[in-house]
Amino acid sequence: MNAPAPGKLLDPSLVDHGDGRRLDRLGGVLVDRPCAAAVGRPANPAAWDMAAVRHRLASGSGGEWEIDSSLPEPWTVVLPIGPGAITLAVRPAPSGQIGLFLEQVPQWRWLAERVGAGQRVLSLFAHSGAATLAAAAAGAAVVSVDASRPATALARGNAALSGLAAAPIAWLEDDARKVVARLARRGERFDAVVLDPPSWGHGARGEAFAIDRDLEPLLDGAAALLGRDGPGVLLVTCHSPRWPADRLRRAVEGALARAGRPGARVVGDALGLVAESGRPLALGVFARSGDAVRGG
Repeated sequence: MNAPAPGKLLDPSLVDHGDGRRLDRLGGVLVDRPCAAAVGRPANPAAWDMAAVRHRLASGSGGEWEIDSSLPEPWTVVLPIGPGAITLAVRPAPSGQIGLFLEQVPQWRWLAERVGAGQRVLSLFAHSGAATLAAAAAGAAVVSVDASRPATALARGNAALSGLAAAPIAWLEDDARKVVARLARRGERFDAVVLDPPSWGHGARGEAFAIDRDLEPLLDGAAALLGRDGPGVLLVTCHSPRWPADRLRRAVEGALARAGRPGARVVGDALGLVAESGRPLALGVFARSGDAVRGG
């Protein structure tokens, strides 16, 4: 987690956190929303008074948003990725999510450094498409998979915002496990596979996904799809408390070994942000293989 430069106004940025909430600056708008990992007291209470958008918990559907002023249209953030940038829409949902995960930015940049023109990337649980677009911006052809129709629509919209509407991206609205099995039967291979699985969820036809039951078999399938010529880029992120970094790293190592890559170097660590107030916030973990830089 890298601290922001002192006195430098960053956007997007985590401004502060505490009391089970976080304060983000997103496209010039301060957003106050729930965050279970935000323990302790806020470091900068005065900053919270300037929030223009707040999420309040409510019974039933999860919560509702209070908006105190007009919002940009479109409301977006721009993230430098490699020599270019991708643009992502901010889409507040009743759950308190906003359609993007800032703690993932270093992983998207890492991915863009390791793939390029002529290479193929499989992006599973693609959500709003940031990993897909990071790979596409680097020149790779991407198969982007998510079972959610709204998520896929948001990802395609983000591709258009990022100037990547015509990029070689195949958008699949399907269950990740079914897609992996189908690609394996066809004998298809990829230079990189990216997964950001939920703790639990449902496929396009109601198929239940539970990370404790389904992640390791899915990792086996993903590792088997990696081609033999490259370093074998496999990037997995998750936000489940039952999956600390060491457990995730061991699972990736095991999948790569069973796929014929014993001894592959796998790095595992925390995902997180450092607020402008200087306080770190842990927001999940990652494990990845393939740290040799493309062309290096």
